[in-house]
Amino acid sequence: MADPKENEDKDGFSTADLVKCAVLIWSATLLTVSYLGVFPQMKMDNTFVASLLTGAMASFGIERKSANQQKKAPPKVEPPVKTPPTK
Repeated sequence: MADPKENEDKDGFSTADLVKCAVLIWSATLLTVSYLGVFPQMKMDNTFVASLLTGAMASFGIERKSANQQKKAPPKVEPPVKTPPTK
C-alpha cells in the first residue's frame, strides 16, 4: 500500500485536500452564478451542484444547522463509584 505521507506537500496539504477545495469553490461559484442569473442562457441542474457543495463542505466538517435543531448536549461523565473492599 502507498504511504499516505508520500502524497503530502511540505505544508501538510494533500492532493485530496486540494481537489476538495477546488470542488467546493467551483460548486459555490456555479450556484451563485445560477441564482444571480448572470448567464440567463445557462441551464443547469442546481440540485446536483448543491449536493456537490454539501458533500465538499461535509468533508471539511462544515454542517448546516437548521433553525429548529437543538444543541447537542455534551455527554455526561459520572465519576467512578468507590466501593469499600470486602474481606
